Amino acid sequence: MKTAFDIKREKSKQQIQEAALILFAEHGFEKTSIRMIAQKANISLGLLYNYYAGKDELLKEIFRLGRQDIHATLAPDNDKNPQNDIENHIRLTFKTLKQNRPYWKLVHSIRMQSPVMQKLETEIKAENELIQRKIEENLFNAGIPFPGLEAKLLFATIDGIVNHYLLYDNYPVDDIANLLILKYREQAQKHRSV
Repeated sequence: MKTAFDIKREKSKQQIQEAALILFAEHGFEKTSIRMIAQKANISLGLLYNYYAGKDELLKEIFRLGRQDIHATLAPDNDKNPQNDIENHIRLTFKTLKQNRPYWKLVHSIRMQSPVMQKLETEIKAENELIQRKIEENLFNAGIPFPGLEAKLLFATIDGIVNHYLLYDNYPVDDIANLLILKYREQAQKHRSV
């Protein structure tokens, strides 16, 4: 059970992360100082340093939290139907996105900044490879032909849909997700009947 101190500590860390994310998006990673983050989070500079050694560590923590959400979308459905794992991944990806659109919009905006990419290149590359392997495994288990290439296509398609959803307020993300699910459902059924 969490103590009052633990709860307060978690709240302070969350305030710092939210402030950093907003400032990184507004001013860029390089132009955002630790002092700016502390002021935006309404905490002392010393307290911020109790939680994070610097903004590089804070940036990595923000992306780590996002990765946790992404990993949750890749969890198997455990219903013995491998096709459902693909559908589950697509549905959960967009559900997660819709539940915290402002967060993902900010993450995507700072993800494209060159200094951020340089600092997180290794982590982002490893994460993308892990996601792609899991998608490929799900496609293979569902009997989709060319699962390696199809995983690249599905990953890029989802990334494109995510970007459009974050850029355009009235983007029909649910309709697009349903169409994508239908495509893979039909492809799996076609392959099983051959």
